[in-house]
Formats: sequence, structure tokens, C-alpha cells
Amino acid sequence: MNLSVVLCTFNRAETLRTALGSFAELHVPAGLTWELLVLDNNSTDHTRQVAEAAAARLPLRYLGAPRQGKSFALNAGIAEASGEVIAFTDDDATVDPEWLAALWRAFEQHDCIGVGGRIVPVWTSPKPRWYCETGPYRQMAGVIVRYEHGDAVREVEMLPFGANMAFRRTAFTTYGFFDTTLGPVGTRLVPGEDTEFCGRVRAGGGAILYVPDAIVYHPVEEARVRKSYFQGWYYRHGKIDVRLEPPPPGAIRWFGVPRYLFRDLLGELLRWVTAVDSRQRFYHKLACWRRLGQIAECRRLRGAASA
Repeated sequence: MNLSVVLCTFNRAETLRTALGSFAELHVPAGLTWELLVLDNNSTDHTRQVAEAAAARLPLRYLGAPRQGKSFALNAGIAEASGEVIAFTDDDATVDPEWLAALWRAFEQHDCIGVGGRIVPVWTSPKPRWYCETGPYRQMAGVIVRYEHGDAVREVEMLPFGANMAFRRTAFTTYGFFDTTLGPVGTRLVPGEDTEFCGRVRAGGGAILYVPDAIVYHPVEEARVRKSYFQGWYYRHGKIDVRLEPPPPGAIRWFGVPRYLFRDLLGELLRWVTAVDSRQRFYHKLACWRRLGQIAECRRLRGAASA
């Protein structure tokens, strides 16, 4: 088997139906053998019926993943996969017809252990006026799932996202599986399982390439362009910042939290309340939420260490 695709899902039967429909449109090169593994992480809707109906026209295996959490489901899929290369995408994304061929071609032509494909956001509602993709506040755009680094295959600093990435099987035997303390659990959004794994591979010397022709389209749902969603995203990623890169052990701490985080929070708070431009004001408000997430995670780790 050349390539296995692992797709984890939880209570998203209708978006899964659309995703699987895009797989039916794939242009598969002659001689390329592949499979699609759908890992159902305890869905209570009609996910199973959707997957089984799609299996009539796709090389699809529907598998249960009873341990709740996306990382557990991902790891179960890797264990079941038969391919030399294991690719990943999401249950709310659609793949370009050339996606599979582009992934396989990248591994055939380049000496790499992993690749990240282009992710194109598909807006289902107008972009809000406070949202910014360019200029000094462009980091705000990180909330929207997007991976775009030009039209050439190359190494890029930014790590790929789980909505569109693939690795040789040896990546998992060499660097281990996904960290099960990270990743969404049911409806609880805990990011970072893809970032942590890719960072581990790169830190170990594995080359990960950006492949622009391997395209996935990711919807930007209306609920994700609300200020409350952006604030929650920044707070969660603040917590992940601390997990992925703990503060230096010699840092001066107040209540278990490095003092510099309080200083950073105060600085962002002052910038927030004094900003005149609405985009600038919201950007610094988001930075405050990120610092609060970092502080909360430091406090949690301190409590866990004491216990």
C-alpha cells in the first residue's frame, strides 16, 4: 500500500459527507494504491451511515476510536494504516482533485520525512471589519486555518497543520505518535497536537516540506469569525505556548507564574485601552487573552507539581 489517509471525526456527519464527496473526485495516478481510514471518535449522530455509504465508492474503512480525544483517534488510525505514507485531513475540509497525487509525488521526488500542503480558507460569511490579514496586526489571521507560502516546494519556518499534512511511516517509528495530552477532546477545543508532533520531527532533524499543489479547502464558519471565538483561541494557544515551551527554570516567579508574564500582560493591557484604531485595539486585547492563558497554564502546572 502506497498511501493511507487518516480522517478523524466527531459528530459532524454532514460536513463529513461533503468531505468524503471530495475524495470521490480525486484523480488517482495509475499504479498508486491508497486507502481512507475514517476514525469515529464516539459520534452520536449518523456519522457511521455517512461513512458506510461512502465506502461503496471509495477504498474506505470505517473504524471506531473509543478513547475520547482526537490524538487518541489519530494514533489509532496510524496503528491501522497500511501505507508507506500516512496523510491527514479534517472532517470539515475538502480536498482538491490533485491532492493525493501531489502528496505522493512530493515523497517520490524529494528527500523528506513529511510535507504540509496548501490550505485555502473558504469564507462562508463576510470578513468582519476588525479582522486583519496584513500589516502590523496580521498575526490575528492565525486564528483562521490557512497555510500559504507561495508556489514552490521548499522548507518553510511555519510548521504544517493537521488539516493537510503527511509523513512517511518511519516518522512515527522514529519520533513517536501524537501527544495525547494535546488535541480536541469531544467538544473541548485543545489545540497543538499537530504543532507538537511536527516540532518534534523537525527538532530531530527530519525535513518537512511545503507542497503548494497538495491543496485542501477549509471552511471559515460564521461562528469562527466572532470576537468571542478569537479571544478563546488566543487564550487556548496561550496555554499551549507554555506546554510546548515551558518558561526558563530560573525565572523569578510570583504565585508560580514567571514575573515577566505579568509585565507583558500589563503592557498589552495599556496598549489595548490606549489604542485609537479599532483593529489595533482588538489585536492587543487578543494579546491580553494569550497572556492570561499562559498565566493560567503556569498556575495549573504549579498545582500539578505540588500534587
